Amino acid sequence: MAKSETARRESEPRREQVLRVAETLFARAGYRGVGLREIAAEVGIRAPSLFKHFAGKQALYNAVLANIFARLEEVAACLTGGAPFAARLQRFIGGYVDLVADDPAVVPLLFRTLMERSEALEAETRRAGANIYRRIDVFLAEGQRAGAFRPVDRFRFQIALTGAILYHGLAARSYQAVLLEHVAPPDRAAWKRTVLDLARSALLVHSDDADHDAPVPPRVTRKATSR
Repeated sequence: MAKSETARRESEPRREQVLRVAETLFARAGYRGVGLREIAAEVGIRAPSLFKHFAGKQALYNAVLANIFARLEEVAACLTGGAPFAARLQRFIGGYVDLVADDPAVVPLLFRTLMERSEALEAETRRAGANIYRRIDVFLAEGQRAGAFRPVDRFRFQIALTGAILYHGLAARSYQAVLLEHVAPPDRAAWKRTVLDLARSALLVHSDDADHDAPVPPRVTRKATSR
């Protein structure tokens, strides 16, 4: 283990260490593919020590997802307020892309949660995820009522927007290898522009709104939430 990684782990609270390691392993292998012993070994502790922080694997899995949903909720908070709808849309997309780009485990975890429909997902965690998408829907509905957004199917627009962000995070490197014959870190600015252009084309009633970009918001820093 590199010295910098060792130093970071030594200074990081144990619960946050466990969450971070579990997030990576669950993203890689799914809920059923990871055991507590594997998580504990990666953290550098014995498995029984995990129970000081979490009641079991299900509780840990839900804490990992709640952490991600809390960060998404921070991003979605920019959808409220008095700024123009186009500006709020840009801030949201930029923050969402930053979150996904900064934490590679987010995309596979969210995809696994959607595809596996795991019984391990607790009702509180489901509500936390659903609340984010309800907040987006409220924003879209308000924009439509205000005449800023076209009367698109909001449900399918959300699926398309989420897919444009998450699938890029999942597949960009594979596409690069096939189409460009090389693999490089994703061009985040181009990623944001592409998703924003798609969203503006679908939503904005007045094309002039797209010519007035909102200031780039500060990135939402990755942090674990306590439960």
